[in-house]
This record gives sequence, structure tokens and C-alpha cells, in this order.
Amino acid sequence: MTKTAPPSAIPDREDSSSRFWQGVTEFFRKQSPGWLYFEAIVLMGIIGVLDFLTGYEVEFFPFYAIPILLAVVWGGRKGAVLIAGLSAMVWYAVDRAAGHGYSQEWLRIWQAIVRLFFFFLVVVAGIALKKQRDFSRAQLALSERLRAMEREIISVSEREQVRIGRDLHDGVCQYLVAIAYTAGLLKQDLEREASAKAATAGEIADLLQDAVVRTRDLARGLSPVDSDVDGLASALEALASRTTKLMGVSCFVIYPKSVSIPDNAQAIHLYRIAQEAVSNAVKHGHARSVIIALESTDHELALRISDDGIGFDPAKVEKRGMGLNTMRYRAHVKGGDLNIEPNSPTGTVVTCTIHKMNPGELRSDSYEL
Repeated sequence: MTKTAPPSAIPDREDSSSRFWQGVTEFFRKQSPGWLYFEAIVLMGIIGVLDFLTGYEVEFFPFYAIPILLAVVWGGRKGAVLIAGLSAMVWYAVDRAAGHGYSQEWLRIWQAIVRLFFFFLVVVAGIALKKQRDFSRAQLALSERLRAMEREIISVSEREQVRIGRDLHDGVCQYLVAIAYTAGLLKQDLEREASAKAATAGEIADLLQDAVVRTRDLARGLSPVDSDVDGLASALEALASRTTKLMGVSCFVIYPKSVSIPDNAQAIHLYRIAQEAVSNAVKHGHARSVIIALESTDHELALRISDDGIGFDPAKVEKRGMGLNTMRYRAHVKGGDLNIEPNSPTGTVVTCTIHKMNPGELRSDSYEL
């Protein structure tokens, strides 16, 4: 009966191996070049002794590549060439000391030259590997910096939008309300005086009230999700209400009764994805009905936007500025996936799935519609 290691044993073994090689790399990286070359020479001497003890019948010369690679990977090119030359000389001396007989001495010299050529090839291969390693590390570091910068840019952009939204709501809206109130008082005074300009003052008051509503809507658009744990559900309800009112389509939300997302940045990303998907469904998919569903399991949070429109091919419309790349990037920033698939019988389904860091944080025991 074959025994299989438990699943957890394999990652542990891989982690141990990875930690071992990281420790070896860190050990040699901290050493000075001079000490590193000294270690390579000592190792080359040990290999020479073993080569002598095994006799000339056993080919031991490939092991001289170990100190050469040690010198070229963690040292420098010139030092590696020196170690390669010394290795060829050590092999030549060991071969003579071991009593390996040749019909002519130049054959031994030729064998030493062949091995020297092999050692130089090891140097070249080591240099190529070192360049590849350095390039991969630099590329990985650059990729990490770019991702960090992109996350910071989006974070700063969202914070700035929130700040502008609050300034509009708390500052500009208050000024407009005060002016509208003053215009209303002016209208009442002009009406008491039976002035013909009372109607004009009333129109100004009405326009100011409309400006207050528009400014509040603009502020809500810049800062759509409140920082509380239920902010996303409330923001999605407001999005559905505005879509129904302004675009003339049936839009509603399905979400768990007790849904909490402590990460406000995550909630904002999900809201922006829903906002873009709803806009695409109405403008490009010509949908008459849109459903926004927020679903949760112990390990994942899913936002699904489905419609009954004519559908579209993401590969064809991605070049038309529909924001699909932005939606995918927002999902990727939070470690999620974005899928766009046909709906049945017609329309499109946009699904953003995010893996939760803390299972059980969101509950979906009952739903509200």
C-alpha cells in the first residue's frame, strides 16, 4: 500500500528548500570578494585531493566546475577566469602525481588544455546564468515597484475624489443653499411689493435649488461609498435608484442582510466596477433590466451584474473605451478576478470575485430585495 504525504507536507518541504537556498545565497552575498576567492581556492584544493585519491581511472575533473561557479556567481568575472586557470593547473599536477602514463608528454598537456577550455565554458555559462538571475531580480523588483506605484496612484486618486466630494457637499452645497434661501426671501419681498421681478427671483431660487441637487449628486459620485461597513450595499442601492430614474431601466440590487466590508478601498473598487458595468449594459448593451447581486461565501466575495441586453464581445469593444481594462485592473488590485460572459437567454454577466482575507467576515444567511 502506497502512502501519500499529507497536502501540508509538500508546501512545508518546498518552504524548507527555499529557505535553505535563500540562506546559502545570503551567506555568500555577505562575504567580501577576497574571502570568497579564498574559499573557492580551498574547495578547489579539496577537489584536487579527492581527484588524486580516486586515481586517474576515475574522471573527477567536472567537479572543478563547483569552485568556478562559486567564483563567477558570487564573485567577479576576472576571479572566475583565474580559478578556471588554477583548476586546469591543479588537474595537470594531480594527473602527473597519480602516475597517469602517456606515450608522449604533450598528450597530457593537450588534455590539460581541453579541460581548461571546458572550465572557460563553465565561466561563460556561469556569467550567462548570473546575468539572467540579475535581470530576473531587477525585472521582479521593477514589477513590484510599478504595482506599488499603481496601487498608490489609485489610492491617492480615490482619496482626492473623496476629499473633493466632501468639500462640494459641506462647502459649495451650503453656500448654494444659503443663496437659494436668500433668493426665496427676496421673492417674498418682491411679491409683497407686487413687483414684476418677483417671478425672476423665484426662477433664480428654483435654479439654485436645482444646482444644490446636482452638486450633491456630483459629490455623491466622487465619494459614493461611506466608510462604514454597510457603505457598499447602500451605495449600490443608490446606484440602482439613479439608474432607474435617469436611464429609464429597471435596476435593482440583491445583497445579504448583514453584509460588512471593513476595507473601504475594496468597497470603492467594487462600486466602481458595478458603476461601469451598469453603464455598459445600458449604453452599449441596450438593456432594459439590470440586476446587481452581492454574494458571499466563507472564502470569496462576488459582485455580479447581469442584464437582458443584446450583449457584446469584450474582445471587440475593449478598444472603444468602455473601461473594461480599468474594471479588470481594479479587480486585480484587490487580488480578484473579473469575468465577462453571455447571459441566458440574452445579455451579459459581469462577475468580480475577490478572495477574502478573513473568512466569515461577510455573511449571506438571508437576502433582501
